[in-house]
Amino acid sequence: MTLTSPEGTSIVIRPIEPEELERIPLRCWPERDTLDRLFDEQHTIGVAAWEDDKCVAQLHCYRVMLPDGTNENWPDYGGNWWDGKEGTQAYTDWQNWGPNRLNLPISGPAWCHACFHVGRTLKSYREEMELKFSSIAEASRKGREAGYSSRGIGAALCRESVRWARQHDYVAVLAPGAPDALFEFAAWAGHLPWTRYAKLGFETVNAISSPKKGFQGFTGRVTDYLRSLPNSWLWHDTDFSICRNAPMLDETREILKHGHGVDPKRIHAESFFPKKKKEVA
Repeated sequence: MTLTSPEGTSIVIRPIEPEELERIPLRCWPERDTLDRLFDEQHTIGVAAWEDDKCVAQLHCYRVMLPDGTNENWPDYGGNWWDGKEGTQAYTDWQNWGPNRLNLPISGPAWCHACFHVGRTLKSYREEMELKFSSIAEASRKGREAGYSSRGIGAALCRESVRWARQHDYVAVLAPGAPDALFEFAAWAGHLPWTRYAKLGFETVNAISSPKKGFQGFTGRVTDYLRSLPNSWLWHDTDFSICRNAPMLDETREILKHGHGVDPKRIHAESFFPKKKKEVA
């Protein structure tokens, strides 16, 4: 499959080299010292898509050692979601489903996908940083150039990442997948839909919607979870991204806006319509 830009220019996919960093938006990567260390230890930090000399998409990657599942270079990075050790990741609920909590029968170096960003360019990154948005979610949605999504670029980044990992003797490629048919959520989270991963040959090892025995997170309705939180919870310091059917969205908005006075600009909702599927690719 030949990849092209909205203008019809060919797009090339390749692993990122150190000398290319000045031409790549580094919004989600750690500081430069850590990047240099990652290049020394794992030879690349991910995969990028290029329209001539213009970087138009990135896939951030990093190595972990299984079965422990940690990367000492990113001890506090939210994307280091495979690390199940308490206090070593930004999203503590994720500690319930890292690989060392899943008992994966794998030992050795694993190549992990942190996040995809199709359409994020130096230009869109600068504009995103210059403008004041009401939330991180809004900035993420508007921080990409139009026309690059749904052109197969995300899938191509994934295939190249898998090829590179196999060539460098990794025992597995691990990746978080987004719910199917929720384009805005997938783009904001930086994940391919899990259905796309399945088409690319990935096997699902855990899903929050089907928790394994021992899972300690909340498994009921989102509205019940919100009602269970105390008034002292960080209601006014949180961005809410909701992906449900229309009645559930209305009920959730009611709880947030009228129950706790959450600013509507912090509530980002996307309805789930199975017959109108969109994928990040």
